[in-house]
Amino acid sequence: MKANELLFWLSARREGSWPQFRAAVEELHASDNNSDSNEINTVGEDEFPLHQQLRLNLDCLAHVEFFARDSKFVWRVAPPTLAAHPIVDGFRMVLCGARSPALRERVLGAGHALGCETCDARGVPKVIRFAAKDITALSAAATQAGIGFQPDAPLAILSHLPPCDPPSRKGLQCEFPEGADWRIREFDAVALLWRTTDRRHAQTARTGLYEFQLYDRWEYFLRKAGRTFKLPRAVGIYAFLRSDRDLLRYDGHNRVLSLPGSCRPPRLLERALVLCSGFPATFDPATSRLTYADVPPDIARFAAELLRQRLA
Repeated sequence: MKANELLFWLSARREGSWPQFRAAVEELHASDNNSDSNEINTVGEDEFPLHQQLRLNLDCLAHVEFFARDSKFVWRVAPPTLAAHPIVDGFRMVLCGARSPALRERVLGAGHALGCETCDARGVPKVIRFAAKDITALSAAATQAGIGFQPDAPLAILSHLPPCDPPSRKGLQCEFPEGADWRIREFDAVALLWRTTDRRHAQTARTGLYEFQLYDRWEYFLRKAGRTFKLPRAVGIYAFLRSDRDLLRYDGHNRVLSLPGSCRPPRLLERALVLCSGFPATFDPATSRLTYADVPPDIARFAAELLRQRLA
């Protein structure tokens, strides 16, 4: 899958519908039968189709936003931005958002005096990032390139996110979707896996987290004290799990944060973690864990607080 070509196409279109995105992915994939450095790396125990994997990757790298509008799922390319954050010996920034060959060359030219890396990563467009000891040098490069600049991008994102708390008693309750064609699964809090169940069990459970899936549509419901609440998948998982489990592990020496692949964090929180390095999380099949690189201690602690988890 030529992820670079996909981002160029999306940037030229600027916005569109979910069927258009899926068609573009399928067309590019069909024209690229040979595996290359941009192929998809399936992450976690829930194997998504190719277009879903690309959606997650483009979203967490702040290239493209996916959202609902007028009851339809649509996408919009983010403005080109250089997202910066502190590192051990200075500062680093990552190119995010819309991209064209001309813009890429302009950014590289503006940052030619800085430490520049252009790296291949599986399932994502080329990662372009710069490093400098002084953040003003990074800001000047963004100004010269004529694109946006966001200092302390991971911290700025986390600072605007709510914690993954369970709904209150006064929270808006809902009903499970009607219809016999939904596939229903329950989240096992011990094994951290989804297991097949039925509607009757979900409706009578006092507590539990349930996934309803129909074609390309996934909906998640938390049962709490016999009440039903609709939540985003990741928020539901962390609101359901107890905080005394060692889900999050942090290696301060190597600045690596890991968590179970089945417990992927909320979209914007994951974006903050990914922008610390500019690379998506890697998945280790042997441990079934996702690993985020170059995460500073303060960002790791902040993420754990928002997820209501201990940092082991």
